[in-house]
Amino acid sequence: MKDQVTRENRKALPKFVGTVLLFAFLGGIGGFIVTFAGVSGVADWAETGLKGLLAAVVPWGIPVSSLVLLGIGLGLYRSAKGRYSRWDGEDEDLADGIETTLSYVLLFTSLAVILDFFFLSAAFLTSLPLIPVLCFVVSVVLSMVLQQKAVDLTRRMNPEKQGSVYDTKFQKKWMDSCDEAEKAQIGQAAYQAFRVAAGTCLGLWVVFTILNFSFDIGLLPALAVLVIFGVLQVTYCLTCIKLSCSK
Repeated sequence: MKDQVTRENRKALPKFVGTVLLFAFLGGIGGFIVTFAGVSGVADWAETGLKGLLAAVVPWGIPVSSLVLLGIGLGLYRSAKGRYSRWDGEDEDLADGIETTLSYVLLFTSLAVILDFFFLSAAFLTSLPLIPVLCFVVSVVLSMVLQQKAVDLTRRMNPEKQGSVYDTKFQKKWMDSCDEAEKAQIGQAAYQAFRVAAGTCLGLWVVFTILNFSFDIGLLPALAVLVIFGVLQVTYCLTCIKLSCSK
């Protein structure tokens, strides 16, 4: 076993070293470009242009994004509800199709809420920040209502499911009502999300670190990303330890 472990490590080492060198080379190029942009004044021009663009877009950001994303979600929900009215309780293919459609409803409502938070954060760039705040409240409420309708329809198809979107313990109640196969599927999806999130955090840390040389954005963006990365790693490790000890 020891020889096999050693062989696998030796086999993987060159690829790992090559990957590190490649990213170091690309990082060097990126750092040079960003530094040149800062020295030449391009960075200041880009910053001013970006602020101007956001100031023009933010007042309309939430209404437009909500209209598009929630409109798509509502259309998908109506489609699922129409197919549910024709469901005889036996056709598994039809049931799977309905549940997939409802999953997309939740996806689009989640995207709408994410954009709502972004435009709310940029509300200070507008002359009337109260308008984005009011639009934020309306959009979030509509998103929650649409999510609840999707969950309710899912529960009608699966009476064993428990939980309401308006309940603060919804995630726990929903998880407890899932069977072993569904919990395994959730676990696979959660692990994939963990991997993507961890990689995204590292990528953002590199970007923010390089941008700090030219745009002087400070250490807060990189620190915030590292906090999220640390929470992911620590939570994952502690959860694995807890689950291992409970066997």
